[in-house]
Amino acid sequence: MTKADTYEEGLGPKELPKEWPTANGRPLRPVPMPSGEFLLALPKETAAQVLCQAIPAERWKELMGGDVAREVEHGESCHAVGLDGWVRISLNRTAVAGSTGLGTHKEVTVAGRPATVALGGSPSLVEVDLSGTDTHVLRVETSWTRVPPRDDQGEGMLLGLTESVLAGSFGPGPKLPAADERDVIERKTVEPGAGILDASLPEISWKLCTGIQRALGLPAAATEPYSDGKCTATATDDSPIRVEHAVLRTEPRGEPVAGRPASESGGQLSVLLTDNGSGQGLRFSWRDRSEAELRELAGKLIPPLLGG
Repeated sequence: MTKADTYEEGLGPKELPKEWPTANGRPLRPVPMPSGEFLLALPKETAAQVLCQAIPAERWKELMGGDVAREVEHGESCHAVGLDGWVRISLNRTAVAGSTGLGTHKEVTVAGRPATVALGGSPSLVEVDLSGTDTHVLRVETSWTRVPPRDDQGEGMLLGLTESVLAGSFGPGPKLPAADERDVIERKTVEPGAGILDASLPEISWKLCTGIQRALGLPAAATEPYSDGKCTATATDDSPIRVEHAVLRTEPRGEPVAGRPASESGGQLSVLLTDNGSGQGLRFSWRDRSEAELRELAGKLIPPLLGG
């Protein structure tokens, strides 16, 4: 990181952190921008990448008053540090802006959506309800590392960042598929195309089910896609199959499958799909079948799902 040219009396040179990303952070990497509501159904690390990159670099600099360093923090939020403060952007299941101890509250509208701004605390923040059910909340929070801004300055930055991230990642487009009480979604044949890396969880489910049908010669009615990136199926001998998206915290050390790191434990086969640090992988299980049969199934499914 390079030093900025600006100084503030008594505080020394303004500069970005010399060590970046931080110990809990990972660098930004290219990801596709979602459309419609599908931001809400991305794997957590992918969503955090999107939240950081939906705002153009020049807009970050404009709103934060100079150079900005960005990273994905803890695999689930966008963390940015500027010359005077920091910002964190995340998706959450519950809102906190109305809690006591977070300064003064104000109800506003951001990009046509109801939002709450809390100013004067540390951090100050804005929260936007993205689903109308208070179960998908976009939170943008900030605090200072040098001199506290005036409330109007902090509010302007928060609202500007929120508007920009919504414009870049949550614009008009398709809605998420409806799920029943078991989280099962509609069946849909979806070609592998670009694969499942950084895809939304419903799309992953559809592609898994399509792949299982073709690999085993099953009818569509023998598979069930779920909203969380999982497909279950019933083989011709009525044995149950389960394949699901997973975040693998450590690299599997067993014999590879389709050239990818894999390991088997307790009748479950785990396969790491990428080396980009996101941990995106798949877990396979097939009741009363051998490890060799499970690996054979995985070997058929994985290559097209990598987008090759």
